Amino acid sequence: MTQRTDGFDKEQTVAGVEERVAARFPGASPDVVHGEAVVAVDRYADAPVKDFVEIIAERDARAAVEETLDQG
Repeated sequence: MTQRTDGFDKEQTVAGVEERVAARFPGASPDVVHGEAVVAVDRYADAPVKDFVEIIAERDARAAVEETLDQG
């Protein structure tokens, strides 16, 4: 199977997800936001097509951070 990895930079993707999630949840701990961004991007980093990894990972990270805030 052909994998499309052109333009996918894992660290840059994590940073982008982290930045947007932190902006959405300013009261969340930066460590939690970073951790959830890393977990979410890692979950999809091996996907054969990387076009939507950032969008899907951001959605997952937002949900995880929101859950953390609801519990805290």
